[in-house]
Amino acid sequence: MPSFTETMLERYSDEITVATQHPFLAAAGRHELTRDKLSEWLTQDRCYALHGSSLISALPLSSFPHQADAHKTLSLLSYALSNIDREVTFFDDLSSKYLVDLEVSPDEEERDNKLKRPIGSLQGQVLRPTTRAYIDLMIATGAEASRNGGNLEEAIVLLWTMEKLYNLAWKYAGSLSPSSSSSRNPSDPRTSAAITELIQNWTSEEFDLFVEKCGEEVEKLDLIEGTDAWERAEEMFKYVLYLEQRFWPDMYAGPSRGALGSLSRRSSMAMSRRNSENVSGRSSVNLSRRSSFILNNISDQ
Repeated sequence: MPSFTETMLERYSDEITVATQHPFLAAAGRHELTRDKLSEWLTQDRCYALHGSSLISALPLSSFPHQADAHKTLSLLSYALSNIDREVTFFDDLSSKYLVDLEVSPDEEERDNKLKRPIGSLQGQVLRPTTRAYIDLMIATGAEASRNGGNLEEAIVLLWTMEKLYNLAWKYAGSLSPSSSSSRNPSDPRTSAAITELIQNWTSEEFDLFVEKCGEEVEKLDLIEGTDAWERAEEMFKYVLYLEQRFWPDMYAGPSRGALGSLSRRSSMAMSRRNSENVSGRSSVNLSRRSSFILNNISDQ
């Protein structure tokens, strides 16, 4: 019987391609990004990374029936937490070494003007709606896991999906790295060096192994297709995929739709179908509400 991770990667292969072969990544791989465009993305990714701990630290490991399972999961989550700290430090080092700006405000039409209160130290003038939706998803999923009898399924799937797509994205960028002479609009030397470090960092054997172990944690959930647990996990995968497609900076004058629109319609249809059903349980209701919030905030981008 196909595993959950294998099924998701095959079932949504076209949508995954959109998320992990974005024009921003192609430009990065060819070392054609401007410093401004790299700074735009790094500002948002750093904001996102700063709140990754809100998901992991909220997970109730006491819910595991066997302490051996809890210990293995704790080791992975501890690594994930330390990885967040390393990532933020890595971004800060890039800023000082290569003069990358980590406080770039989005264009007025892309700012999260709906954010009336700051999320920690983050203000609406810095966050894009997609970034805020991602942060909200992590916070809500972690909080829900701690409230809902220690249900870790959605949180573990969220962690694996984020890391898997990130790994695939930078592997794609790394596969395109050209010689400097073949680049049409080469990045300046500092920006090119920063891109090289980003690609090396997120395609390393260490990160590959971490992503693999995240997938193993998902498989330990023993999800069975057709069950409520599988449905919730698949919805989580789709919502993260939806956000990943929109997280990369726009490389054109206007927003590019393409396959993004089809995923948006499919997600909306799935939520409408779920809302019309008589679904019981806190997790199903909250996931549907959370997903509606995400689509309402970013569907117009």
